[in-house]
Amino acid sequence: MRWFFIVFTLLPFSGWSVELSQPIVVPEVVRFANMRLKFTRGARKQVQIKVNQLTRSQRSFNQILERTHLFFPFIEKILADENVPDDFKFQAVHESMLVGNAVSHTEDVGFWQIQKATGLGLRLTIDHLVDERMHLIQSTKAAARFLKIHNQYFDSWLGALLAYNRGRAGAVKIFPKKHYGARVVRLDDKTDQYILSVIATKLAFGRIAGKKKHARLRLLVYDQGHHGQRLEDIAAHLNIEEKLLSEHNRWLRTAVVPPNTKCSLLVPLLHTDAHTHSVLKLPLKNSAPKQGIAISKPQDTQPDYAKHLQAAKTFPEITPLKDGRSVRLVKANGRLAIIAEKGDTIPYLAQLGKLDIDKFLLINEIDKTHQLIPNMVYYYRSKGSKGGRHYHVVASGEDIWRIAQRYGMQRSALLEKNRMQQTEQLAKGRILWLRFIRPRKFPVAYHQAVAQPS
Repeated sequence: MRWFFIVFTLLPFSGWSVELSQPIVVPEVVRFANMRLKFTRGARKQVQIKVNQLTRSQRSFNQILERTHLFFPFIEKILADENVPDDFKFQAVHESMLVGNAVSHTEDVGFWQIQKATGLGLRLTIDHLVDERMHLIQSTKAAARFLKIHNQYFDSWLGALLAYNRGRAGAVKIFPKKHYGARVVRLDDKTDQYILSVIATKLAFGRIAGKKKHARLRLLVYDQGHHGQRLEDIAAHLNIEEKLLSEHNRWLRTAVVPPNTKCSLLVPLLHTDAHTHSVLKLPLKNSAPKQGIAISKPQDTQPDYAKHLQAAKTFPEITPLKDGRSVRLVKANGRLAIIAEKGDTIPYLAQLGKLDIDKFLLINEIDKTHQLIPNMVYYYRSKGSKGGRHYHVVASGEDIWRIAQRYGMQRSALLEKNRMQQTEQLAKGRILWLRFIRPRKFPVAYHQAVAQPS
């Protein structure tokens, strides 16, 4: 819930553009959340500066505008159902520019930039399988609950808006008592910048945001039959790109939709597609495959671990790369990466790949206190959900992060494939599954003469 955030591009811009031929002039009075907000000259000047910043880049403005066309119908409906004023949809724009997997330097996440502790308090699921802060519907419902709770306390949606950013204790210190219950509020140049920024976002986008169809896509909500299914199988069944389906379901941290998740699947369809709701009926997990969809059942009998391990390649697969940024850059498991050397620092490696430090940390699932490991691969592109071979035998001293890094896998995917908890210790010789989820009927296996721990 902070002003500064890192943006990971969700949708390429290829749609209709709006030419801002006339500059937007901030009026003396603005309506927001059923209130009349009157600006002093100083406050009006500050809001005008923020509006100008939002509208300065035609390309950036239109990219954000396109996302409002796609996402506002969902946000508007949820706010209406929750009896939260419609104007708060512009708060989501301010928080993340409607980039669902945006992560701030303070680790606020998702459409509404929610901190983990706050999200858990709002009954969002945040674990190694799912992060509902990145789910459009679940996160909007949570944000609405937060705003309603604080509106009751302050008797003011403006107070609720401030509490969203600063917490109730912080808002109480700076929100004037005279504004409690007020329907006409005068804002001056000492008004908190967060309030002025959200109002500026409404003024910049309010006339046209969400008023058209998205140029390429429409979103459908599917909430039956996706549990337990692999995302790639669902994409194949719906005849859409797996990458596109994944981009709109970044809340899902695994290759398989968890059986008990409350999250609906957001299905992006091209306007040219002939899909209807009936097409979205996925086969039951235990039924026979239909229309080419493969149910996630890798084996029915105990796998021949020895055969796979004997024939396995060496990982990570390193390919030299001629890149003008640095001779040290390589392709590791098909992804742009670098092999750390003694004396390297995180800022230096991030700079070589021309990445923000925060993005480098996020991709590699590390924090700023991480000590770089010589000869370890560090990536500049997002890791995947499966490894390049079927199994891995745990060596002495290895942990989940090191193994996931070796195969270019997300740590959460490796945990999910082996039905493990984050805190579980790895025993030497344990065989980890890398491509499929280990079926429950198959016990944890150990390689050859390595005894199973008691």
